[in-house]
Amino acid sequence: MNGIKAFIMFFATISVTFYIFTFLTVIMLFSLLEKRITVKPMLGYSLAVMAVFYVMMFAGRGFNITFLWNLSFYFAVLVMYVFFLSVLLKFINFAVHLTPQTNIIIISVTIAAVFIYGFINASSLTTKRIEISSDKITRPYKFVQISDVHLVIESVHFLEKIIAEINKISPEAVFITGDFIDDHKLKPEELKLMRALKAPAYFITGNHERYSNYTDDFFKDCKVINVLDHRRRQDDFNSEITVFGIEWNMNNLMNKRSEQEVFFDSIKIDASKFNIFLNHEPELYDRAEKEGMDLMLSGHTHRGQIFPFWFFVRARYKYIYGLYDIGRMKLYTTSGTGIWGPFMRVGSNNEIVEIDLVPEK
Repeated sequence: MNGIKAFIMFFATISVTFYIFTFLTVIMLFSLLEKRITVKPMLGYSLAVMAVFYVMMFAGRGFNITFLWNLSFYFAVLVMYVFFLSVLLKFINFAVHLTPQTNIIIISVTIAAVFIYGFINASSLTTKRIEISSDKITRPYKFVQISDVHLVIESVHFLEKIIAEINKISPEAVFITGDFIDDHKLKPEELKLMRALKAPAYFITGNHERYSNYTDDFFKDCKVINVLDHRRRQDDFNSEITVFGIEWNMNNLMNKRSEQEVFFDSIKIDASKFNIFLNHEPELYDRAEKEGMDLMLSGHTHRGQIFPFWFFVRARYKYIYGLYDIGRMKLYTTSGTGIWGPFMRVGSNNEIVEIDLVPEK
């Protein structure tokens, strides 16, 4: 019940925030156009914009109309970009008066450029390298983390590109921290190309695997995939390293601690080994550190994916991107390897994470 209340509060907060942005955007636009408007029409225009957004969003989701679903996100981003640019131009107009036509041209050209950049950036792939030292290992290790690939939103061709880049790095293991599969239309045979992955991989589910038709059969022809779930929660990589993984389920969303307690009660942690914990969401870090994990790898946040959604994601998650110190444990939250929703990235990148684990000097 607490989870439902939290979701309602989160949804209400986003709705109120978006409405305020919309209302202020209407004010700023009319100001830049040098036209007067009373409060009542402003409220009406703002409600109309909100109505269009929610109709597209719920119709797209409810009737599985991908175009409308994605368009609702583009629409929300458009409103926010218009707001920010309008505020900026208002300050500029205090110093140098621009005509209404010039203001609209500047806003239109800037937004078009940002959207084009966002589309190009969404199709790119970067490699982020982090180094972690530990006195529990006797030799260097190289691993790779990928997360939030979101097949079928991302194409199989993009997955081939990811695999090729991973093979160039030549890691000893790959950690796939959820949301690898996104759409119920994906078939297990389409993942046979994962055979091209040279390193063994550990996989845990994210929330989108639970929204799709994912089953254990998806990786049955991929010899390199080790699935960590409620049946197999840990695996000894070698005599120095153990990998742990928690699967995502609705209890994570509803914040039911009992399910999380079951996970930690059902695993055996050897404090003398370097323990790696895979968790799709950057949650449970305090408990993981307390139980003796040395490195936690997460995704899910996408680093907000499209500015200014960073602010909303930051309101939900404390550690949304980067390498953090949680007591004696390191936490890395990746921005994700693919995109979700609209094919667009602004203020974030698709990344493959190269993890260099080295002996402490």
